[in-house]
This record gives sequence, structure tokens and C-alpha cells, in this order.
Amino acid sequence: MQTSPNRALLRVISPAELDAQDQARAAANAPADNTQIDTGLSGYIRTQWQTFKMHRDRAVGGWSNRLLDALRVFNGTYDPTQLADIQKFGGSQVYARIIAMKCRGASALLRDVYLSGERPWALRPANDPDLPPEVVQSVSQLVSVESQTLAQAGQSPDAAAMRDRVMQLMDAARTAAKKRASKQADIAEDKVDEILTQGGFYKALAEFIIDLPLFPFACIKGPVVRIVPTVDWSQGKATIVNKPRLFWTRISPFDLWWTSGASDIDDAAVIERTRVSRSDLNDLLDLPGYNVDAIREILDLYGRGGLNDNWDMTDAERANQENRENPQYNQSGLISCLEFHGNVQGRILLEHGFTEEEVPDELRDYFVQAWMIDRWIIKVQLSPSPRKRHPYYITSFEKVPGTPVGNGLPDILHDIQEVANAALRSLVNNLSISSGPQVVVNDDRLTPDEDGEELYPWKRWHVTSDPMGSSSAAKPIDFFQPQSNAQELLGVYEKFSQIADEISAIPRFVNGNSAGGGAGRTASGLAMLMGNASKILQTVAANIDRDVLDPALSGLFDMIMLTDESGMLTGEEQIRVMGVNVTIQRETQRSRQLEFLQTTANPIDSQIVGVKGRGVHLRAISQTLGLPGEEIVPSDAELEALTKQAQAAQMQQAGAQAQGGQQSSPVNGDMGPRQNSQQKTPGIRGGP
Repeated sequence: MQTSPNRALLRVISPAELDAQDQARAAANAPADNTQIDTGLSGYIRTQWQTFKMHRDRAVGGWSNRLLDALRVFNGTYDPTQLADIQKFGGSQVYARIIAMKCRGASALLRDVYLSGERPWALRPANDPDLPPEVVQSVSQLVSVESQTLAQAGQSPDAAAMRDRVMQLMDAARTAAKKRASKQADIAEDKVDEILTQGGFYKALAEFIIDLPLFPFACIKGPVVRIVPTVDWSQGKATIVNKPRLFWTRISPFDLWWTSGASDIDDAAVIERTRVSRSDLNDLLDLPGYNVDAIREILDLYGRGGLNDNWDMTDAERANQENRENPQYNQSGLISCLEFHGNVQGRILLEHGFTEEEVPDELRDYFVQAWMIDRWIIKVQLSPSPRKRHPYYITSFEKVPGTPVGNGLPDILHDIQEVANAALRSLVNNLSISSGPQVVVNDDRLTPDEDGEELYPWKRWHVTSDPMGSSSAAKPIDFFQPQSNAQELLGVYEKFSQIADEISAIPRFVNGNSAGGGAGRTASGLAMLMGNASKILQTVAANIDRDVLDPALSGLFDMIMLTDESGMLTGEEQIRVMGVNVTIQRETQRSRQLEFLQTTANPIDSQIVGVKGRGVHLRAISQTLGLPGEEIVPSDAELEALTKQAQAAQMQQAGAQAQGGQQSSPVNGDMGPRQNSQQKTPGIRGGP
């Protein structure tokens, strides 16, 4: 077959040859020790990471797109596809941001519960603390001495009386033990609160509260032990001392993956993606437990450029929405690190270098923590948690049974937001079009030097006669006014804003706006909206208490019991989370306390309550008002001293009155000055 010398030839190859070329190209671009990537512990973690990521990004029920939608809604930006359609139409790009307003309102309500002056948790002593053996022995010795004293006095001790005496002394000892345990629990509570404050728990909780109504789930991580430098001034000189400290952080939902089939986050293996710098890796070289050789290889291989090869489909747009650098460019030189928490078979751990003492059975699974950069495991250890649980605590604004991923306000109000956006865009477009007259220009009638695009007041139009000889009624320039539908479109927008109030149960006046129309126009309707908001708030607070605060504080309790040697906790204390109670009782508790204070302000109740009980109640009320109750109200010992002084003064005054009454009492017919004067002055009413 003859071909033209100027025509290119197309080579046709078989599919097998094409596959062979692809494999050769991949082998040429792969690192020298590529065979180690998919084997051992690093290969297991890499496989888990790919499985988790595939489920979240592409599998049915994945939520990566929901996370991006939530960020867009909060920032008031459209989906790229929808934005392209709007730009193609040439319409307005205005965004209603109803959901963003509701998220701010929900966060404000939750902040008032968990980040106000009152702690959302408390440390309570045991209801019936155990008595020390020496106390029980002292009671037995005291009863024995009393029995011997009666016997020496010639009285036979009564067994029932002795038993009652033992019960009386034991009750007194138990009451004293409860008071002592209560005071110790109060001291321990202050110390635990100090640990939480120094570790950034309340800061993480504040960021968590912002995430909760926005994303399908929100997460807090902790406690995590970090070595931090502190300045010691004990000897008058500044000494830098590295001390371990517990920390809590808010974890972005974008950086968290877990077992695809888990219905409860407690049962799932979790992978968190973090980004570290070269300085962070340098600091790890001096810490025990880290693989120094692996860290040095990473620093040597990646130099100043850094590495971030653990891509996810959300990274680019997420960085744009969060006003951060796109990690694909990575001009900051950050290195991506995967932190794994989950069960690993003992055989894999033994191959990685664990001893048989640490992993006695190669077929069992062991809960481990591992940190991996690319194919290097820089640290792996058996989990120190006695509960064998990862340190991630998540919950949702609206929980969905059977999955850790729930619904946020963007999921609940998605349709309402779309309709409100459409109504607002139409309103702006209509206002723009109907803001002035439209002009119809017949270009065939204009003179060659006339510009039909210019329009200004008192312009003179130069036109020619109609070449077709049509009717003179045909105008070369005509004007007409488009119809304005602003009121109708504004009514649609307002109606759907009210529907958003009802569906979300977050009234607009929570953000400081007026109650507006609808149910908020009347006092009863306003009370109904507040009641709905309170019910939703109680449900969300219950989710936070049960899924986050309770297990997080229990984990801290375990960590303190395992590491603290000062005896701060006895192990019998109970952590009580009170978020739901605060939402229910916050508005009524103070008024009830004041009512109780006023009701008991009478002589009979004062004798029952006593000065000490009154002081306890005054301290409680002052603390709920944010006042230093311990400084305003004297201590119990001072109140008892004041009570004794008052009783002594009353007895002395009563004795003085009794003595004065005896001196002025009638003796030998003397009725006193007033009576005697009346007897000596007869006829007061009318003479003798």
C-alpha cells in the first residue's frame, strides 16, 4: 500500500504491550525499596488508610462532599457547578446565608451552657465512703471502755444499749467521712480543672462547639501527653525544665477517617492525618520511643521541600475555603503524617520488632498507636489506655442511629437554603432589571454618526426615514418599564426564613435580631419558640455529655490515677457531667434558690436551718451569680463562733432582763410608780 510522504503514520499496539509499557514506566518512577511499602506494619496501615478514604470519598454514604458543602454554606459560596450555571445566565451571585446564621445561634446557645462561669462537670465523692480501719477500731475500743466503766460502777452493760451505741458512733464516723470526702473532692475538682485549663481543653471545646452545628460530626482529641518546656524559678534563677503535660485539641472532620463498617466510633480503628514541619521532626529526635533512623532518613530524603503525598479529594477546595495554602503546592514544606489507632495482629507486631513479652500471642490482636510518614513508621506502641480506646470523641448535632456520622444544620436546612438563595437571586435580578426603563432602538433608522449605545439625559437622537415606508407610528427609539416582582419575591424569602426557624428550632432572635413575624409576634408564640429551642438544646447537650465530656473526663481520670503520686484522687470519686441539667435548670434554679431563701427567712425555719445552713445556701447562690461565695460568706468555723457569741450575748441579756424584772416587781403592795401614781390621783375621768 502506498502512502503519501507528508502523511504521519499511526502505530497500533496490542493491549498486552500497552500494559507492559505502563508497568515499566511505573517501575522506573518507583523508589528503590518499593517492595517494602506494602509489607509489614506500614503496608497494613497504608491499606487501612486507602480503605477508609475510599469509603468516605466515593462509597455510598460517603460524607466528603457534605463536609465541603458545609464549608461553602458557612462562607456563603456556591458549588462550582451551580456557580458556572449562574455565571452563564449572568445573574446575581448573592447568597442568603441562613444556615450560617443558624449555626452561629446554635453555637451561642451551647457556649452559654458549656463555657459560662459554671463548670459543665463536677467531681462527686462516693455516696457511702469506706471508713478507715483505724476509725472502726477506735469505735470498738471506745465502746469497750464504756462497757468496762459501767461494769466497774456495778452496772451490768445492756447488749442492746451497747449495740445502739456502736451504731450511733458508726453513723457519726460515717457522717464525718462524707464531709471529709466532700472537701477532698472539691479540692481535687479544682486541680482537675487546672489540668484542663492548662491543657487547652476549654479552647478545644469552644472550637468543637463551632464545628458541631456545621458539620455532620465534630471531634475532640485527648488527653495527649506532650513534653513542654517550662521555666522553674524555685532557686531564684530561671531554669528550663521539660515536663509532660496533658493536652486536648479540636480535630477537623476533614482530617479524620475510621473503619467503614463501624456503627459506633468506640469500636472503630481511627486514622488522623496531621502535617508536621522539619522542626517538629527535629524535636522528635530527642524523645524516647521514636525511630531515630527513620526520622533521619525522612529529613535526608525530603530536605527542604517537605512531603505531602497523602492526598484527598477535599484538600484543594478545603484549603481555598479555609484561606490556606493549597497542600498540593506545599510551599510551606509540610510533611504529611498518619496517626493510626486500632487493632493489629500480633504476628505483624512481632515482625516489626516487638518482643514476645509484649506480644505473647501472635494470633491475637493488640490495640496500638502508630505514626507513619510515607512508608516509615516513626513510632509505634501498645495503647496506654486501660480501656483500650482511642482518644477521639465525636458526636453530632442530630444523631443518626447506626452510624457515627449524623446531620448538621446544613443537612437539615439544605432545601430551605436552596429556595431562599433562588428567591434572593431572583429578587436582586428583578430589582436590577426593573430599576429603570428598557430601551428599544431600531438600528436601521439611526444615522451613520449616531451611537445607539449611549444614553444620557436630554440626548438628541438623529434618525432617518423608514426605508420600507412603513407606518409613521413605528418609533425608531422606544421605552418600556419591566414589571417589578420585589414584594412577592421578598415575601417568599421571608416565609422560607420563618420555615427555617421552625425546622431548625433556632429562632432568629437568638442572634440579636427581633422576633419578627410568625409565631414570634406574640408573647405566647415567643415562649413557644424558646421552648422548642430549649428542647433541641437539651438533645444536643445530651449528645455532648454522653459522647464527649463523659468519656473524655473518664479518660483523664484514668490517666491521673495511673500517673499521679500525690494522692489527688482516691479512685472512689465519680465524674458527673451536667450539660443537660444546666440547660434545664439554668433559668429556674436561681429563682428557686431565691424563693427558698425568702421562704426560710422566718424564726421557725431559722432555728431548723441554723446559721451554718443559711451560710451554705448563701454561698451556693453567690457562686451561681458569679460572685466569690467563699469570700463573701464566712466559713463554717467562723459562723459557729459567731453563733456562740450571739447565744452568749442573748443569755447575758436575758439574765440582765430577769434581774431587772425582779428589782421592779411589786413587793408589799407596791404596784410600781405608774400604778401608785394612778391610785394617789383619784377622779382622773371626772373628779372624785
